[in-house]
Amino acid sequence: MTKRWAFAVVGMMLLAGLACGPLGSLGNAVTGGQAGTASSLWSDVPAYPGAEKVDLEMPLVIRLAVQAFSKSVMSSAGDASGNLEFIAFTTKDSAQQVQDFYTTDRMVSEGWDNRDDLGCGLTAAGGAQDVGGMCAFYKTGDPQDSALFIVAASGENGETSVFYIRIDANPDKMATSEAQ
Repeated sequence: MTKRWAFAVVGMMLLAGLACGPLGSLGNAVTGGQAGTASSLWSDVPAYPGAEKVDLEMPLVIRLAVQAFSKSVMSSAGDASGNLEFIAFTTKDSAQQVQDFYTTDRMVSEGWDNRDDLGCGLTAAGGAQDVGGMCAFYKTGDPQDSALFIVAASGENGETSVFYIRIDANPDKMATSEAQ
């Protein structure tokens, strides 16, 4: 229940952040017309079995949620804040099956932090039915920390679109930039 509550709080923060305005250069990477910005899935993120890479633009609801989250976490650091990338895949499996694959144990074995407040299990964006399930993971690194969001959105054609959104940032540069 604590995990679901944490996701609900994050979802509400995402929605509240929408009122804060555009993001500038980081927002352009999310709201621009280009499809996925990463050429392949990152080595520390296991690929969902049988999923195929596709060139999809993120649906508006997901883009707005990512934009709001990015603004609340990263925009105060300006260009020093980090890097946002995403990539999309499709699968015939359900959004729930995708969430079930990305267990905390699996992600910890790939180097992601073992945190009780993250994982899978809530509808993204605080309950938007058209988004689907969301997983969130965090990795403490040197010099950059990483946040990973996996959003599984069921489509009308019976396929599930899986969006992997990664934000890498140097927390020291963010703190320095905020202090100025």
